[in-house]
Amino acid sequence: MTKTKFKTARKSNRSMKALLTLALAAVLSLGSLTTAFAAGVPIYGTEANPAQAAITKMLQMPEGTTTPAADFTFVVAKKSMNGSTAAADLALMPAIAGQTVSFTSTNAGTTDAAGLKSVPKEVTIPTNFTAAGVYAYTITETSGTYTIANAFNEQMTYSGGSYDITFYVENGTSGPYVQAIATTIVLTDNPGQTAADKVDATPGGTGVAGDYSKLIFTNTYIKNTGGVNPTDSVLSISKAVAGAYADQTKYFTYNLTVTRAATLPAGTVYKAYVLDGANTVVTSTNHAAAASIKTDAGSRPYIEVVSGTPITINLKHGEKLSFTDAAVGTKYVAAEQAAADYTPTAALVVNGTALNLSGTVGTSLSTAERLIGEAANSAAFTNTFKSVTPTGIALDNLPFIMIIVLAAGVFAAFIVAKSRRRA
Repeated sequence: MTKTKFKTARKSNRSMKALLTLALAAVLSLGSLTTAFAAGVPIYGTEANPAQAAITKMLQMPEGTTTPAADFTFVVAKKSMNGSTAAADLALMPAIAGQTVSFTSTNAGTTDAAGLKSVPKEVTIPTNFTAAGVYAYTITETSGTYTIANAFNEQMTYSGGSYDITFYVENGTSGPYVQAIATTIVLTDNPGQTAADKVDATPGGTGVAGDYSKLIFTNTYIKNTGGVNPTDSVLSISKAVAGAYADQTKYFTYNLTVTRAATLPAGTVYKAYVLDGANTVVTSTNHAAAASIKTDAGSRPYIEVVSGTPITINLKHGEKLSFTDAAVGTKYVAAEQAAADYTPTAALVVNGTALNLSGTVGTSLSTAERLIGEAANSAAFTNTFKSVTPTGIALDNLPFIMIIVLAAGVFAAFIVAKSRRRA
């Protein structure tokens, strides 16, 4: 190889290396930009219409629950500027004021097939950047902003979620503007999220399912209208018998199933006290299996009822089963087993609305599944014993007896007439 050809080949190799170096740098640069947006769905804007992001407060509660009048506040804390967390750089970042979302009882929301009521509301995150750069903040919710007067009657569980939000601010012809926003999950807000989820914080705001920002903080609310005393009934199931010969000492058997409210965990346990006509607690093994009889802090016996697990309950005349801690949105089914010679009826009150049920003699009677609402809830069963005369002839059978007597009389008359003809 000549000296000239050697120099040309070496120069070509150098050019190739330089080109590869530039290509690698471009790929790495592109990779770094991709990483900045990888965990979030970027929102893009223009100088005329800068990018915006919103926080969604999702308040969830069981169906039948009135939305509480509540305020929820979010903190937007500085994290980094252009990747730096130095105090001097953080000081250059504009503060973003904490945002508040307010709910009222008129916010109806939507209720799904599982009985979960969801009420979403949005608040836009305000920005005021005076210089170009990459600004990162962390958003969390402040807990304890809703005042609870009685912990027995209300529970509010706050979101433990946390998000990082990054604003990409560019220089425009009229000054800096937000060209893009990316949001990543730091701590998941609900079981449906994972840290790898992409978060689209684009504002929606109409409250229709799916159109709001996915930068979501979910709170759950539970309301209970009962109390600590056995007579503070959320639901009462009572027993009475009617009829002159009805047995007031007889126990009638019920198959009872209670289903938890939508925001409560599986296996939720309820207290059910048996009260007599004087509202005295008389719970005993006459009313349920010994294994289900427990004692409360006041040494009063009650029946432990586990959500979703059927239980057999026995009640006699003048007794009632009183639930004190079943949250609004809880559902129940009480089915009375058939009792010979008794006709069952039931007067229900379902969230304040009266409803009457009836059966036929010797048959069972069920309430069907009923929702426990914020107003009154009860099921009053009455079993009427068949009519009986002092002679022992049941009046219910009297028509059949009269037919038999009449037939016997006709037959006797026929025999007498035939005998006379022979004579």
